Amino acid sequence: MGRMAFPQPSTNRISPVYDRPRPFPYGCLPMRLGLFPTAGSRIPAGALSLRTGITVISLLLILASLAGCGKKDAADTSTPTRGSIAVYASPSITEIVQKGADAFNRQYPEANVNVYPVNSRAIVDSLINGRTNWAYLDRSLSEEESLAVTNTRDHVYSFLLGSTVATWIVHPDNPLVTLDSLQILRILTGEITSWKSVGGGGGDINVYLPPLGDGAWMSLVHFYGIQNLNEVNAHYWPTDSLVMANVAQDRQGLGLVGFQVIDRPGIKKVKWRNPLLADPVPANIGTLQQGRYPFQVRLKYYTIAERTDLAAGFLSFMAANPGQKILADNGFLPAQVPVRIVNLTQ
Repeated sequence: MGRMAFPQPSTNRISPVYDRPRPFPYGCLPMRLGLFPTAGSRIPAGALSLRTGITVISLLLILASLAGCGKKDAADTSTPTRGSIAVYASPSITEIVQKGADAFNRQYPEANVNVYPVNSRAIVDSLINGRTNWAYLDRSLSEEESLAVTNTRDHVYSFLLGSTVATWIVHPDNPLVTLDSLQILRILTGEITSWKSVGGGGGDINVYLPPLGDGAWMSLVHFYGIQNLNEVNAHYWPTDSLVMANVAQDRQGLGLVGFQVIDRPGIKKVKWRNPLLADPVPANIGTLQQGRYPFQVRLKYYTIAERTDLAAGFLSFMAANPGQKILADNGFLPAQVPVRIVNLTQ
C-alpha cells in the first residue's frame, strides 16, 4: 500500500483557548438526548434578546453533555488507517461526511470512523475549549469566533473540502417560482408577511430556518450582513431535515436548507431572481461555480493540531480523489478535484 498523502492546512491559523485536548469519545451520542428546546419555536420580529437567550440555553445544554463525554476519553493511539474515532459534523453535512466515513471504513477494515451531528455553535465552542480536537463544519469561523480564540500558543488548522448551495424551498402547491434578494430580506424581517405580495398565492408566510450559526444561516449573514438580520421572524429547527419536513406539511411554508436539493418529494425549489440577469438562477453547484448563485455553504475540516492519526487519515481520504468524488456525486463542488458540471438547468 502506498503512502497516504496528507493535505496542507490553510495558512490562516486561529489560536484556540482550551485547557487540555480531549478527543470526542467513541460511543457518546449528545444529539440523541433531545438537547434542542427551541425546536419549532417562533421568534417574533423585534425579540432579539429572547432569540439569543433561548439559543444560549440550547447551547449550554449541548455543551454540558459534550463536557461530560470528554472526561471519559483516553489518549488516542490510532494510526491513519486503524483505530476508532468519533467526529462532530454540522447537521447539514452529517449525511455527506457519513457517506465518506462509510467508504473509508470499507477501504480500511481496521478503521472505524463514526460521525455524529452537533450544532455548529456547539462544535466551535468545543474546539475552542478542548472538548474535541477535530470537527467538520458547514461554514467558516466568523470574525467574532476567530477573535475569541486568539492569544494562545496553539492553533486551529482549517481545510476546505467542498462547497454547496443553501436552497430556498416551498410546498409543491405554492405557485411561487422565484424570489429576489430584497423580497427575501423583507420576508425575514417581517416587512412582507403575505404570499400575495411576492406571487405565492395567498395566506401568511411561515418561515422555517436551521439554527442560528449553522451554514445556511451564515450564508444569509454573509450576503445581507448581520446588522440587517437582527430581527428575523422565523421558526427555528435543529436540522435541515426538520425544516424540509415542516415545509412539506405547510402550504404556507418557506424554508432554507444548507445543501443542494435534488428531487425531494413534498417540496419545491425556489429560484433566485437577480435583476441584472435575464433568467432566474437555480440553486445548484453549476450556478455556484459560475458565481451566479449567492447563498453558499462550505464543508470545512478544523483541527487543533497537525495530526498523524485516524482523523488525519480520514481527512486525507476526503481531500483526495475518492472523497472528492463522493462530494461531487452528492451535490457538492469539490475543492481539490476539477469537476465537469452537467445538467445546469435542474
